[in-house]
Amino acid sequence: MSSDHNWPPISGDFEIGNPSHCVAICTLGKKISVDTEYAIIGTCKTENIGIERVIINVISNPKIRYLILAGPEVPGHFTGRSMRALYQNGVDPTTRKIINAEGAIPYIENIPLEGIEQFRDQIELVDMINTSDPAILDTKSRDLSAENPGEYTKGAMWVEFKVAARKSPTRLMGADVILLPEYGVVFELSSSLVKRHQSNGIVSENPSSAIIEMQGDETGTILFGREV
Repeated sequence: MSSDHNWPPISGDFEIGNPSHCVAICTLGKKISVDTEYAIIGTCKTENIGIERVIINVISNPKIRYLILAGPEVPGHFTGRSMRALYQNGVDPTTRKIINAEGAIPYIENIPLEGIEQFRDQIELVDMINTSDPAILDTKSRDLSAENPGEYTKGAMWVEFKVAARKSPTRLMGADVILLPEYGVVFELSSSLVKRHQSNGIVSENPSSAIIEMQGDETGTILFGREV
């Protein structure tokens, strides 16, 4: 590792162990204390910026050759499954969406494509999602340490991490605007006319059930609906 940089370069909810160790542990939605050696252990709760932070802290340390995914999956974000999809499939080079990811906003936008590919090539992802037993994680980390293939031959990659500002979407009126509610007068969007409001209802003979979830992360809050 270069003496010109301090590792890890990105702050976060983690603890540093032995930076020369070959195992990093990501416990997703829960802090877990593990009585074993590791390079770094910490949580990751979002399927976009959270994963980006993990990638940067891994590729900047060529000693890390294994990433254990453990702890409870993050509801709605599906961070663990999204990271697994990233490892297996990469991202769409145009949209930057993680291919086949289940998360709500699984986009890796602030890391160059070569950094993503180094992450996928440098580490072996060990899928232990929903495993929270420290003893099991301890045993797995020790087993991986015994199989250490040695330092990643391409060395460290240091990425200047800046979260790009998202452009505010242009908001168009999607419904009629009430002008005089006491008289039922509205501006009708479809015809650009001011007229009296008439209530309409749609009745479904075979309604379906849906679940609406509110999900929040560093980029904001969204409503996510799915039919059940």
